[in-house]
Amino acid sequence: MKKIAILSAVNIKHMSLISLYTDLLKEHGVEYDIIYMDKYGEDEAFDCSHKYRYVNTVKQGWPKIFKMIKYMMFLPYAARILNKNKYDFVIVWNDVAIFMFAGYLARKYKGKYCLNVRDNMGYEKKSRRRRFEKVFKNAAFATISSKGYLDFLPKGIDYIPVHSLNLSALEGMKVHTSTRRPPEPVSIGFIGYVRFFERNKKLLDVFANDSRFKLHYYGTKADVLKAYAEEKGILNTDFHDSFPVEDTKKYLEKIDIINNLYGNETVNLRKAVSIKFFHALYSRIPILVCPDTYVGEQAKQVGIGFEVDEINSEMKESLYSWYTSLNFEELDKNCAAYLNEVSRENAAFKETALKYLL
Repeated sequence: MKKIAILSAVNIKHMSLISLYTDLLKEHGVEYDIIYMDKYGEDEAFDCSHKYRYVNTVKQGWPKIFKMIKYMMFLPYAARILNKNKYDFVIVWNDVAIFMFAGYLARKYKGKYCLNVRDNMGYEKKSRRRRFEKVFKNAAFATISSKGYLDFLPKGIDYIPVHSLNLSALEGMKVHTSTRRPPEPVSIGFIGYVRFFERNKKLLDVFANDSRFKLHYYGTKADVLKAYAEEKGILNTDFHDSFPVEDTKKYLEKIDIINNLYGNETVNLRKAVSIKFFHALYSRIPILVCPDTYVGEQAKQVGIGFEVDEINSEMKESLYSWYTSLNFEELDKNCAAYLNEVSRENAAFKETALKYLL
């Protein structure tokens, strides 16, 4: 049996879609190890043969150069384990890991690793082009979570689309079949690592104490917005900080509209497809999107996307009117059709992955 390792530069709780591989490995009885960097100092559970955890605290407010140095400290630790254990195949998760281990992987594990592009790690920068071209060229295969990334990734590679549909975290949930009706408030929810605080503070201000709405924030750093709401006396809210991946469906069942207002200021924000889009498709929940974004165009084509150019009272009224007039029968039909295509492409990924994992 092959020896498989998952190599990651992020905490386990930020690897929700690693289940695309772990479910496949478990299904075929293949054991695997994980080598990862723990920047929070939290010993998280993970079902594997051996867990190699490198505790290396990184604070959000630290200077960028200092954080980069801290991350690079993970490289020699992981390299020692990879050299010692001589794995047959390495699953490289997260773009930070792709950048950090590019040279090492191309030299030591040529043709015996896969890359999983989840974000933009400066792939378009000329100074990094040769580094990335080498690691992609020498990979067994590479997956992308958004076809929008094809605009800046190295050329001449047959990228495999892998959609961020985590069925193991969503199966069994109660999908939505209708809109929320008065006098119950329409619940708008942000689920996952909470960021974009200024944007969300503005959202809290505009929707403050409007009995037609309730704003929910579930995930790491939700306490930042909770403190802001308490300071401003905003009561139509609900908060919960960090939670295990398996609780995702519990929070999705509580909300009526998904908050995906990440902005469009960077290449990554414009080209990425967030996991929230797949949450929306599976649970049949409408989603707030930003203009000039790939995910926004996809969501609008399906009929579940409400585009927010500016957060203000006019937008709030338009959103309420749009939401309450949704045709759920049509929405359900469109979501099902999109998910069928997602399933087809994910099946093609599994076929490729199994050639290297078994």
